[in-house]
Amino acid sequence: MSSITGKNFTSKPDPMGQTKSKLEVKKPDTGPDEQFKKIEREINKLIEDSALASVRGAHGEALEKAKEAVNKERQLRKIKESNQGEEAVNLELTYCVTFNLANQQQNNGMYQDAINTYTSIVKNKQYMHGGRLRVNMGNIYFTQKKYAVAIKMYRMALDLIPKSSKEMRAKIRKNIGIAFVKLGNFQEAIETYEQILQESPDFPTAFNLLLCLYAIGDKDRLKRYFTVMLNIELPGLEEELEEDLIQAKDSTQTGNDKLKEELKEKKRIAIKFIVDAAKLMAPIIEEDIIEGYEWIIDVVKASPYNSAQSEIEICKALAYLKKKQLEKAIETLKSFEKQDKVIMAKASTNISFLYFMEGDYQNAEKYAEIAVEHDRFNAKALVNRGNCLFVRNEFLRAKEQYLEAIGVQADCIEALYNLAFVNKKLNMFIEALQVIIPLLKNSLIIQIRLLKSFKLSFHQALKLFTKLPILMN
Repeated sequence: MSSITGKNFTSKPDPMGQTKSKLEVKKPDTGPDEQFKKIEREINKLIEDSALASVRGAHGEALEKAKEAVNKERQLRKIKESNQGEEAVNLELTYCVTFNLANQQQNNGMYQDAINTYTSIVKNKQYMHGGRLRVNMGNIYFTQKKYAVAIKMYRMALDLIPKSSKEMRAKIRKNIGIAFVKLGNFQEAIETYEQILQESPDFPTAFNLLLCLYAIGDKDRLKRYFTVMLNIELPGLEEELEEDLIQAKDSTQTGNDKLKEELKEKKRIAIKFIVDAAKLMAPIIEEDIIEGYEWIIDVVKASPYNSAQSEIEICKALAYLKKKQLEKAIETLKSFEKQDKVIMAKASTNISFLYFMEGDYQNAEKYAEIAVEHDRFNAKALVNRGNCLFVRNEFLRAKEQYLEAIGVQADCIEALYNLAFVNKKLNMFIEALQVIIPLLKNSLIIQIRLLKSFKLSFHQALKLFTKLPILMN
């Protein structure tokens, strides 16, 4: 029965009376379609190479690959149109090479060329979603500081995004809001950020809204939207708190849950936004800055982010310090003695400094020790401990503390300045200059005055400067 004969197989009897099957090898198809597919594969390879070069930062190479892909695709399109008609053209491939070219032109700073290429896409009605690339055009205009045109492009793109794509619409609106801020049009920016908070709230948007409200001095709405910020949900936050309670009861539980670590990082960022907002608002929302901090603390205490309360309390203590109410500042900071180690380290560092300012060196050293004990890499605490040793004329031990602080935080100005000062006390003038001159490298007059303070003559000072040419650059 021919109906069950395998394709490309024939059955022939062999000399022994057995049937033997032979596979007929089909010759490769060398027709036009196969040639077209081969060229398309080459074009796709060029696009991939262009994208990879762009990721590596080789934008010039990426642009050359993009141009080569465009030229090859044009040649292929012409051949297909002449042989098979316009219906045979691969529109997706045309869109891909054109978009990649525009993207690489943008990466190379060829903004006008990129705009022209993007325009050719968005005006082509054959590309159903091409209009969304007006976002890219808006980004170029934003880079060129043409904020009004950028806003126009963003809004045209926003009209094409369905309401179901909340995340995409929020991102475009954020761009619009920033553009309005750049134009100084805070009212429009506020309205834009309010729309985002209604549809897709997040902490950066809430903070930007508070900045705009601060700029126009709207105290009532500052309070209202600070409360809105505190009600923004972080997915999984409640589950994380429950797990922390379970692990606190069962200390044997260990593990490295990457998802949990990511959630903790998001919570840390959220708390930073809350604390920064508190610092911004406290001076203006009430008659007195302390009253402002007290209102904020009461609101934060009742929110899911009550762990931010401790850091805001420290800000309140610093506000007392600025008002020269040292006793209240110390009293506020002492309330953290039973808090977690990180908060205790911060509070103890500030308490130590306050006692030092009052001349109570014994308590200053006591709290400096507590701060270092809780956080061995606290540069400010190490400086405080060094200062206490300095006033006891233990200069070598003080120097060790300042060096350790610099080892922890290389740009700690207090440690660098005090190190120079203690080197001066130890008559180690060259070492003192090696530390202090980089801090004062922009002012030769200050350097000369500093040298004179070290009891050096002008000629000795010049001699030392000639030995330190690198430091003077």
